[in-house]
Amino acid sequence: MEGISNGIPANNCSESEQLVKPYVPPDVARELVTRLYGLAVQSIKELVSYDDKNFHIKVLEDYDNANIRELCPHGYILKVLNAKDSQCESIIDAQNAVLNHLTTNKTVTCPRPILNKGGKFKSLEKLYGKSTEGDEPVSSERPYAFYIVRLYAFIPGKLLYGKSCPVHVWYKVGLLCGTLDKALKDFHHPGYKQVDSLWSLKQIPNLVKYLHVIKGPKRKALINEVIQAFSDEVMPQYDKLPKGIIHGDFNEQNILLEEQANQETAGKDYNVVGILDFGDSHYSCYVFEVSIAIMYMMFEDTVDPLAVGGHVLAGYLKEWKLTDLELSLIKCCVAGRFAQSLTLGEYSYSLDPGNEYLMTSAKKGWSLLENFWRVPKAELYSTWKKIISSYK
Repeated sequence: MEGISNGIPANNCSESEQLVKPYVPPDVARELVTRLYGLAVQSIKELVSYDDKNFHIKVLEDYDNANIRELCPHGYILKVLNAKDSQCESIIDAQNAVLNHLTTNKTVTCPRPILNKGGKFKSLEKLYGKSTEGDEPVSSERPYAFYIVRLYAFIPGKLLYGKSCPVHVWYKVGLLCGTLDKALKDFHHPGYKQVDSLWSLKQIPNLVKYLHVIKGPKRKALINEVIQAFSDEVMPQYDKLPKGIIHGDFNEQNILLEEQANQETAGKDYNVVGILDFGDSHYSCYVFEVSIAIMYMMFEDTVDPLAVGGHVLAGYLKEWKLTDLELSLIKCCVAGRFAQSLTLGEYSYSLDPGNEYLMTSAKKGWSLLENFWRVPKAELYSTWKKIISSYK
């Protein structure tokens, strides 16, 4: 999840000692799975995460949970949410409801929430921070906070990130994105009324508060220019834009692929099979959803970045139509997501130096944004229209 948390004071910490990202060593993860879900752990593998803790758990055949009818053959994902987001239980309920809606209707493949022994899809757990003096026993002197713990069925597949994919995969990404928005068009949950994430595109004007973290006057000027354009072009139209529940983070590390043989080239091919991590899902504009997807697909090397939007839009428009107004705003929205990702990535890294995952977008993002932003809108849209027409 591309969430950003400034942290909350741990319950027995001073204001400066803040436990945001949970400290969950393997033995604690094992204990949570056994105590809360009645599962006997066979193996644990920690996964990369922005500000939560995620583990791929494989289990033995014996289990003690009346709410589990049969074990998931590929294992489970244990998710321990960061301390700040753990305060928003109604939002977590909304996310679980979305996943249950999609898995029940079998419209989109996504993680299925698992009931714990108490018949709940989540629990709030007291976890201690990392000791500064080695592995001494847990004591009342150790700082702690409360974190929401959840378990999901593991979906087998390969992440799109870093894969050399044929161009039709970007079309399928757009198709999945449109299918998801269509599947959620009539979905509502009161928990989403409380979501006001800094990662929502409507928050782009507020990025000016974080410009001090951008290094170099040229980059700072570029981000400022994009923020101003978004504020002038998109925000005045915000109330007119069609809205619903969107995923909010349709990126290459959340999209699952299934490898298959390409009969024509005798090489590798991929099918897009699912979407992960609904932690940034919220009520917002549909044009924001597809713009976010376009932006992240531009990071992959197999397609001209300036052409990616055409392939993604071709797939998206097959399932979900956009108005002329929405289409006219896509370039600005894509650039806005670049500015958001680069700025908030720098800000988060300043809080957690050494966490290179926070800087994933920065490795290519600056040059991509510079090139994308300088291309005349008419030229860009002409390229996209030709690609969209090629799929008809």
